[in-house]
Formats: sequence, C-alpha cells, structure tokens
Amino acid sequence: MTQVHSILGYHDAFKTLCDRRLIQSMYSECDELMERVLLTLHGQAHAERRAIELKLFRRDFIHYYERKIYPITLEKVLKPHLNKGRMDLSLFGKQVNINLSADLAGIDLPEESSDLTSLLISIVAKFGEGATLFHSTRDKSQVRKEVGEALLKFDTYFFQPSFLRRQQLLREITSDDRSELDVPRDILSTLIAKRDSHQLDEGMIRREVAFFMQAGSHSSAVAMVHAFHDIETWCEQNPDDALRVRKDDLFLQRCVHESLRLHPASPVAWRKAQCPFTLTNGEFVEQDDSVMINLKNSNQDYEIFGDDAEKFNPYRKVSGRAPPYGLTFGVGLHTCFGRELAGGSLPGNVKDSSKHHYLGTITSLLKSLYKHGAKRDPFNAPVADKDTVRSNWSSYPVYFG
Repeated sequence: MTQVHSILGYHDAFKTLCDRRLIQSMYSECDELMERVLLTLHGQAHAERRAIELKLFRRDFIHYYERKIYPITLEKVLKPHLNKGRMDLSLFGKQVNINLSADLAGIDLPEESSDLTSLLISIVAKFGEGATLFHSTRDKSQVRKEVGEALLKFDTYFFQPSFLRRQQLLREITSDDRSELDVPRDILSTLIAKRDSHQLDEGMIRREVAFFMQAGSHSSAVAMVHAFHDIETWCEQNPDDALRVRKDDLFLQRCVHESLRLHPASPVAWRKAQCPFTLTNGEFVEQDDSVMINLKNSNQDYEIFGDDAEKFNPYRKVSGRAPPYGLTFGVGLHTCFGRELAGGSLPGNVKDSSKHHYLGTITSLLKSLYKHGAKRDPFNAPVADKDTVRSNWSSYPVYFG
C-alpha cells in the first residue's frame, strides 16, 4: 500500500521539487485535456518537448510583448469597462489574458468578434476546471465530460482554422513561396514544424495548445485579482502607500511579487516516487509513494520570509537567495515558462523603473487599472469561488473614479 509523505519548509520543498526521482502526479485526473502535455511528461519526453517550446520565451520576445503588444490589447479590452465606470475584475482578467494566451498558444482571434472571444473564455474556463480537477469540489466525472465537450468546440471554432493556416504557411515556406519570418511565433506553429521528427499527432498538439490557453490565462487572471485585493487591503491600513502604488512601478511590482508568494496557483504540488530513496526531510519513500510538497507553507517559512511571513508586506526582506515570490512559479524541470512574462524580471538594485527590464503583465495590468482610478466597489462584496478548494474569487466588483 502506497503512502503519502508531506514536505514542509522552503529548503526541503526546493530540493524536493528539483529531485528527478519524483514525477508530476497532480494533473493526471483529466486525460481529456492533460494526456501527454508538457506538464505531465517526464524524463526524455519532457526534456525534448521543453527544449522545443522554451525557445519561444526568450527575453527579447518578453520585452517586445510587454512594451509593444500587451498595452494595445489591455487598453482595447479595458475601454468598454471604463465607459461603464465599473466592472467585475475577475471577468476582466479572463478577457485581457485570453488574448495573451491566444498569442502564445497560436490561436487566431478575429479582431472584432466579441461573441467568439466570449465563447473562447468560457471554453478555457472549462479547461481550467479540468487542469485543476484534483482540487475540484464537483462531480469529477461530470467535469471530465464537460471538458471533452469544450475541446470539441475548441477544435471546431478555434483550433482547426489556426492549425490549417499554419500548415499552409509551412508548405509555402518549403516550396520557397514564403519567408520563415511569415510564420507566427507560437506553440502551435512550433509543434506543427516538429510533428514528424517528434511523433506529435494532431490530438496531442490540440491538447498542448488547449493547455497553454488555460495556463496562459487562468493563472494570471487569478493572480491579478489576488494582488489587487492584497494591495487595496494594505493601502486601507497604510494610506501613505495608496499614492505610491500608483506612482512607483517598482513598488507596485514588489506588491505583486508579495501577493504571488502568498497565493501560489496551487497550494500544494504532488509527486510520485519512481524508485525507493530517502527524501531530503529524512523520510524513506517506496516506489509509487506519493509526496505532497506544501507550497503555501514553504512560501511562508519564517526562516526565509520573516516572523510575519503569513501576512502581506511589500517591504519584506527575504533572506538568502530566495526570490520574493517564493516557489510560486516552481523550480527544476517544471519551472513555469511564463514566470518572467507574468511576474517580470527581478529588479535587483535598480532604482529607476525606466532602466528595469520588464515589470510583467500582472504589474502592467494593475498599473493601467490604477491609472484610471480603480477601487473596490463598496456596495458589492467579492464572491469566493465555491467550486474549488483553491482560494480564488468568482466575482470581484470594482469601480473607476
């Protein structure tokens, strides 16, 4: 009979996440979406897939996207909400990040089709339920059924048109009718180009693109709402900082990193032992034993993050070489590709935000909201998401003024 071993504390969690004798085991409950995608692969298959896709996330691309592309998308999505004077922050996060995830995943969105965008948001929300099925409070067989139905819609309305367009572009490049520069820089184009050499079938490519759609939009949208809530709560108790978050970009990014530390996308990470060995905490694991790494606990380790580690404090001093957001983006083989895109680069000793490499899409988004005077709606309270044990908001009303 297999056992479950629990890992607590930042140092033990860090070492355990880097141990290659342990394989990912939390995202295997919904094969409809997660079968053979990057997050569930291990060993040579994972290394090969990661090497293919990691090239897309070079710093030159992140810098270009944050400075040139993201602001245009952000203002376009924000404009109708500004006209109304209020919005649901949770929904807005999904709307603006669906464009980011579509760009990265390789899904072509029509310029002026709000209906299709709304459909894609609902589909990707269902993918989010599938990816986080481990923590769902709903009937899991019903969720799997709904995810399968969402994938069919995704294939018809979004994947097939994007897939066929990229196939045609690659054929034209092969026949010297086009330049390689005409191929979009995204996951779908990359996987199509490598499908023969890496034995990637169409169903697998569709799941990988669908997973990237979910990963690129869901986590960032949730993190943005948490950060806004933490910042507003802090500024109510520390009114002198209310102006600073609106004027000091580096301080705003520090606030985002502090919120990311307190709210990792998943409170725990699960691994399964491939062989018998002794964990870093001294416990012996047999083959197939489960190991639960408590990320929330590790991100609140007093030794690393101080005596008030469970609280939000943007002035926190972190000991050692730990990043301010802790283990939220993971470490080792499964480090999140989008760490610097979402969270930005660490400022180090930089004091001038104009000389900082990039703030990250979450900070950039909040900067735009504060520029327009976003505040919590005092007459409509936020609503917690009851369909998951994760600490998320299903609705978060705000107003502008």
